[in-house]
Amino acid sequence: MLYCTEMGSQQGDLILFLHAGSFSGTMWQEIAGGLPERRCLLPDLPGHGYSRNIELQTLAHAADTVAALLFEKPQHRPVHLVGLSFGGYVGLILMARHPQLISRAMLSGIHLGAIPNPRMMRLFARAISPLIRSKWFRKRMAASLGVTTPEIYDRADGAANLSPRTLRKLLNLVAVFDVQDLLSEINVPTLMIAGEKEHPTILQSLSEFQRVMPHCTARTVPGLGHAWCNQDPRLFTETVRTWVNQSPLPSQLTAVAR
Repeated sequence: MLYCTEMGSQQGDLILFLHAGSFSGTMWQEIAGGLPERRCLLPDLPGHGYSRNIELQTLAHAADTVAALLFEKPQHRPVHLVGLSFGGYVGLILMARHPQLISRAMLSGIHLGAIPNPRMMRLFARAISPLIRSKWFRKRMAASLGVTTPEIYDRADGAANLSPRTLRKLLNLVAVFDVQDLLSEINVPTLMIAGEKEHPTILQSLSEFQRVMPHCTARTVPGLGHAWCNQDPRLFTETVRTWVNQSPLPSQLTAVAR
């Protein structure tokens, strides 16, 4: 079973937060702290944090391990889902494989279709993965995403959140990610969102998600990048709150043309 922490009200509806690659559930603590009226579930995904003993095999397997965690909480199903980057990819597969578990979803920083040159991604993964053993490298990589707290980019015991092997596997899985054939069957109301300074492949995917998924709304966040949850946690928290409450989204967000 995945390692998982919980925050917030025991009586509130449950929001499941799925973290970005190389981090763990602790990356969501500030966001969850801004949602005290909700019960927030912060798992460490396979190969990460205190779930490092669970091998990251495929995105489908990762999604199934999350589903198993939710099946342990029958009184709180279905749940709201929030995922960023790697957590967003796992979340989308979770919605496709276990739609009955998810009420509404907000996914940020993911692309549709294999990246243009997956071979380059594999070479990049092979080159940088050994560096994940270095605390200096983990600190620099986290800082590039706006994360400066050691307890977020490392485990509490000071160990890395993932191994070089897991990092290689993660990057390779994301490089060939393609679920276009499944999108038309996903009926979960979904907010697809990305920072305005995101990678062009991710920004270009927003309109396609919105076009193909039956209940998808797409937005961009002006002036921010991939890890906008760290750059503007207040706006991220308010976006989560309004989306799960089915209220008007923050006016700062920019609609994506259909």
